Amino acid sequence: MNIYSAMNLPPTARIDRVVAKKQFYEGGELSAADKKLFDHVEKIHWRYALKTENSFIQPFVDEERDYPEIEVMEIILREDKQLKRLAEIIFRSIPYPMLLFFFLGEKVQLWLGKLRKNQADSSRMTLTATEQTDWLTEENDFWEAVSLSKTPAMNFCALYEAWFDAVSKNKLVNVGMAAASLSGDAARDTWERLAAIDKEIASLRSQMKRENQFNRKLELNTRLQAFKREKANIIEKGSIRS
Repeated sequence: MNIYSAMNLPPTARIDRVVAKKQFYEGGELSAADKKLFDHVEKIHWRYALKTENSFIQPFVDEERDYPEIEVMEIILREDKQLKRLAEIIFRSIPYPMLLFFFLGEKVQLWLGKLRKNQADSSRMTLTATEQTDWLTEENDFWEAVSLSKTPAMNFCALYEAWFDAVSKNKLVNVGMAAASLSGDAARDTWERLAAIDKEIASLRSQMKRENQFNRKLELNTRLQAFKREKANIIEKGSIRS
């Protein structure tokens, strides 16, 4: 079973069009460095367009958000380089909420991007946040867990928010945490703190390798152990929030 079948995306929403890479940078708004990122892309497919007529999910619009439909894009990569920047460019190029899949060999990574109406020009959308899974296989249980049949979908905004939160929680699950009861915001705050702790641990280990003074090494190791205890405590509790 492929990802799209596991997610129960309706066959009537299938598009399957190849999108030329130059469509993302012909406008001249990208720098030379940003344009070069597309050298790492083999092919771009527009796989699905989820609309009310093929999903029975209602559109959503308010003063800040506009969710008339959800696009599903698939990027076949040549190599894994600067995916965050590449995802941001693609999200900003298509003014609709999107499931953006990066495929590299047997691995796949899903990105989502939250859009808001531009305050200066309501016809344009502003990217306010992104979220992404780890590299997963197509057989990973996560895809079925976020299927349309298991995800609340009163409207396209609610569906997209649920997917966004599910991705945030899944990253915690992958490090051994029970994240099902967490809100999306709590999951993201917890992941951000874990990432910061890992960065501190890596820095302290690097400093210890370079340090020759015994007392200084002891001091660095004390700080290292404190961060390791904090990380273990967060994973055991399931959140940084009490």
